[in-house]
Amino acid sequence: MPAAVTDEAARFRPGRAAMQLHVALSGPVPWRDPALAAVPLVHLSDGSGSTAIACAEAEAGLLPRRPTVVVGQQHVLDPSRVPAGAGALWLQLQEVPFAPAGDAAGELDPAGGWDATLARGYADRVLDRLGAHAPGLRELVVGLDVITPADLAAHNPNALAGDPYGGSAELDQNFLWRPLLAASGHATPVPRLWHIGASTHPGPGLAGASGHLVARRLLAPTPRERLRRRAPR
Repeated sequence: MPAAVTDEAARFRPGRAAMQLHVALSGPVPWRDPALAAVPLVHLSDGSGSTAIACAEAEAGLLPRRPTVVVGQQHVLDPSRVPAGAGALWLQLQEVPFAPAGDAAGELDPAGGWDATLARGYADRVLDRLGAHAPGLRELVVGLDVITPADLAAHNPNALAGDPYGGSAELDQNFLWRPLLAASGHATPVPRLWHIGASTHPGPGLAGASGHLVARRLLAPTPRERLRRRAPR
């Protein structure tokens, strides 16, 4: 590899870590607002200010006091995911530190890292936050699986430091600079080897967009082919 590529790769930064809760329920989510029962993905927050504070707390190595909770209800689109009359939740927390140094609420002790006690304690905070909008939710929980940032990193080598989105998407690691200025545009220094995925343009959360961009480049006619098409017959 050229030195410029290896040097920039060594400085590539992961983004914030993430955590997931998979919750099995004995009944449907008792939303205070019944209309939410038909929404497959709900973002629970007190507003942009609340989310900004939670992000700042996570960046400082603290467990957020009031986390933003992404509430997935996939069974709304696919009822076969749960038994008749039951419910399930896929909860994602996108504002947690990989190596917590403290708790913004002063309630949890992260000295042991993401052990079972800390994982359950933070899960309880999340469920209580959700329960304020769905009274009686805790009584319906029959199963809980917590995937901590440490679990995520252990299961997926691409989730560096528990970041599921392929690296920080701040400006210096985005657009033409993603993943590296010395190797942008999906090409690599290895002939005929292309790089796709969340670590490349246009970044995470956009399904197969990077693969589509590479496919278009691979299928584009060569200059010789373009000349042949334009030549009179």
